[in-house]
Amino acid sequence: MNGLGRRGTDVEPRLDHLQTKALFLALVDEALPAPQEQAVRSHLDGCEECRQGWDRYARTVERVRTVEREKAPPALASLIAGRVRRQRRFGLRGLHLAHAHHRFPVEVLIPLLLAAAVAAFLLMSS
Repeated sequence: MNGLGRRGTDVEPRLDHLQTKALFLALVDEALPAPQEQAVRSHLDGCEECRQGWDRYARTVERVRTVEREKAPPALASLIAGRVRRQRRFGLRGLHLAHAHHRFPVEVLIPLLLAAAVAAFLLMSS
């Protein structure tokens, strides 16, 4: 046996570029389990493209963390809190009603499709 078809539990999973980049946020927050963190770090050790991406990502996060936090004006905070309360109260129904005037009503679409099908049938049968 050449070892290519062998699957062992001691072999760490290999990550591709997209999987590695998707884990950057958890890695920078130190929220990855040890095996996943090891898999990401081993991919970064062997992949120059992902390592450069990680370096840029980590530097950006550090810069954002050093920015002084501002407090929202009371009027804005009150407006946002009111919208959150309404969202919780009405849930998805409120979201549906908020976007109802932008939708094309199905009640209009069905008769139009039916009329087109009848017209096509009449043209083909004559």
